[in-house]
Amino acid sequence: MEHINRNDRCPCGSGKKYKKCCGMNEAVSITQIIENEIDELQKQLLHFAYYHYGHEIQEDFEVLESVIDIDQEQEREFYELIHAIWFSLFEGLVDGKTIIEKFITVEGGKIKRPKLKQILQTWTYARTIAGKVLNVENNKLTIEDGFTSEQMETVITNLPITIEEGDFFIGILLPYEQNYVFFPSPFDLPDLKPEHAFSYIVESSLDSDYDSPQEYLTDFFMEVLSELPMIGGLLEVDELDWPAPIYKQVADQFKEKLEMVLPPPIVDTGIILWLNFCQKRQKRIQNPNIYVAALHYLLTMIAPIEEMVTQKELAKEYGVSAGSISSIVSELEFELAEEIAELMGLVYGGEQPSDLPPMGKAPVIQFPNSRGTTKEEKLNGAGALVQPLTSGNPVHKKTARKVSRRDEERARNLIYDAYQSDGKQRYKFAEEALKLNPNCVDAYVILAEKTKSLEEAFFLYEKGIQAGERELGKAFFKENKGHFWGLIETRPYMRAKLHYAEALSLLGKINEAVKQYEELLELNPMDNQGVRYSLFVAYIDSGEFKKAGHLLQQYEESSAQGLYNKLLLELHENGFTKEAEMLLKAAKKENKHVIGYLTGQKRLPAYPPEFFGFGDENEAIVYADMHLHLWGKIDGLREWLKGKK
Repeated sequence: MEHINRNDRCPCGSGKKYKKCCGMNEAVSITQIIENEIDELQKQLLHFAYYHYGHEIQEDFEVLESVIDIDQEQEREFYELIHAIWFSLFEGLVDGKTIIEKFITVEGGKIKRPKLKQILQTWTYARTIAGKVLNVENNKLTIEDGFTSEQMETVITNLPITIEEGDFFIGILLPYEQNYVFFPSPFDLPDLKPEHAFSYIVESSLDSDYDSPQEYLTDFFMEVLSELPMIGGLLEVDELDWPAPIYKQVADQFKEKLEMVLPPPIVDTGIILWLNFCQKRQKRIQNPNIYVAALHYLLTMIAPIEEMVTQKELAKEYGVSAGSISSIVSELEFELAEEIAELMGLVYGGEQPSDLPPMGKAPVIQFPNSRGTTKEEKLNGAGALVQPLTSGNPVHKKTARKVSRRDEERARNLIYDAYQSDGKQRYKFAEEALKLNPNCVDAYVILAEKTKSLEEAFFLYEKGIQAGERELGKAFFKENKGHFWGLIETRPYMRAKLHYAEALSLLGKINEAVKQYEELLELNPMDNQGVRYSLFVAYIDSGEFKKAGHLLQQYEESSAQGLYNKLLLELHENGFTKEAEMLLKAAKKENKHVIGYLTGQKRLPAYPPEFFGFGDENEAIVYADMHLHLWGKIDGLREWLKGKK
């Protein structure tokens, strides 16, 4: 058969050049063959990776599992596949080389087609991308990089195309001559606005101290892939079944007020709580603003909101009274105890916020210090005089007199006033409350604040515990063990017991403190108070590493505290391992400021901050203040940390 030049006239008689006529079919068929072979080559790469480096891939994936939430087996299989691809292309092995480099060395010479061999050689320049689809034509996409606005022509091999123009996507690209081919395919989120996704990745990269969002995306591709679906909203108020229009009005106002300042999942959490409340109680509502303000405040107590607000501030913002907000918040808490627990499980995946809430109060109690007196001096002077309660069982002593309901109510109101006050007036209210009701536990807790020594505070906390046990009674403890915090009347006792345990810890009585912490968690496994954080410190202090590990598993969380504690435990148990490096990477992503305190480059302030936000300097200070002595026990820590990026 005579060879036809592609620029000659086509022999079919059309008058067109051969390459523009019948020759096009030949070109298309060759292109299809190449794309099929690329698809097969991708599969061979995965097979090679699993066969030769399956252990390394699995080990790295197990570390990833501790950082992201994977609920179902099908979801786990998806993440395992994508992680294997990412690991093969971007993660260095012990010798510094990647799996793709080793694959090219071993398998490249076996490829017969020169063009395919050339394409494979370029796969060491694989890249991640977050972008927007500009055009879809058959299996070809024109895309735009979200960070550089660069436009690229890409191909998807042997997979159905469901992505549409304008969609946001994230994916992995392999060079394919002058274009790119996806591996395996782009992951599109059509409901997520591209600009929101790009902003999220850019902000995350800045928070993690990266110079470029592209570099950050490559290093944390798996984490970003798991986080992006949570950026979009979930609920439509109109689609929910409201018992009456007024309840929907509250939800609409709540959403309108907060959707621009809070993440959509947190706003949706508030709407779900409100719907459940309305289905339980159909209240007559005259002023919706009170309920919107109460929902707002409730969220600050149970959700990871960076900026805290007080009831007084909300009262001014919504044009209502602080007392009315407090009253509705109490109703919401009482009616929604089970729902709050369930929703928190969905939102946090086992991570529960602390009492008063996690970012609003440092998780260690602080006793008054006289100027020039060190903590060590005070502990040495008080330790011998203080003895812990001998049992966690309730103490049963008769009160000196029976307290009338009227006096109980007056005492509660005085305590509320005390919590809203400062200085001498605060303690005066507490003293008056104690006169009205000797079993007023919160009064003891408040009065402990003004003591001049840890010893005095310790005894007041002890009295508070005993008062609470008398007030609640033995049968109450037995019947409600396991969901104690859900009952509002238990909270003063729980607060006093936590302060008592913290005091024991400060006095060096670690074993006694552990017993108190464990009893608190038995009463309230949901741990709304954040007891687990102090218990973890006590376990590490006493060398109970297995118990510390079990505690971290029981309360799995991806906060800075959780991630740095996983790293701390790994270093204590196994030293500077590969897993420790991965845990360090994840912890630094959550809060980069902690490292400076661990290496000694930064000094802690005299007092821990009262407030902190996720990922900020104050969070790092609070964490270091509570854990620095545990990190100091690890030989070679500073050198190891300084040697890591």
